[in-house]
Amino acid sequence: MTRSPHARFWASLLIAFLLQLVALPEAMAVARPLWVPLVLAYWALEEPRVPSLLAAFICGLMLDVLYNTILGQHALGLVVLVYAVIRIRSVFVLFPLWQSTVALAPAWAGYCLLMMLIDDLARHRADALLRWLPALSSTLFWPLVHTVLDGHSRRTRRD
Repeated sequence: MTRSPHARFWASLLIAFLLQLVALPEAMAVARPLWVPLVLAYWALEEPRVPSLLAAFICGLMLDVLYNTILGQHALGLVVLVYAVIRIRSVFVLFPLWQSTVALAPAWAGYCLLMMLIDDLARHRADALLRWLPALSSTLFWPLVHTVLDGHSRRTRRD
């Protein structure tokens, strides 16, 4: 029995939100991977039938409320990220995992840059170096996220 990709999509987003909310020590929290963008990018690459852009917008609004940021900040960032990933999806089919890891690094950096620009406009300044740590950690976690979600997707397709 094969399950709908929509159920796996929403379940993985829920897990990403939970991982985003896990309390970490302050030294580790600044380098927390961008769990929600990681999962949205995976689904935008792997499954065109799921509503990635709509989910990016909704998840972004939820992140805005959770982090008490300007309403629409994360929504804009996630929609731009997912749209960029969707536009280059056909190229990613040809890439092995290590190349897609390197190719997605600018996407994570672009997301962090957009968040930084919006925060600067809102006068929420932070150390610039700390702004880039989530992009680096997301790049390092992409192979893990891809492997876990891909393995789960293949396992459910076989059943």
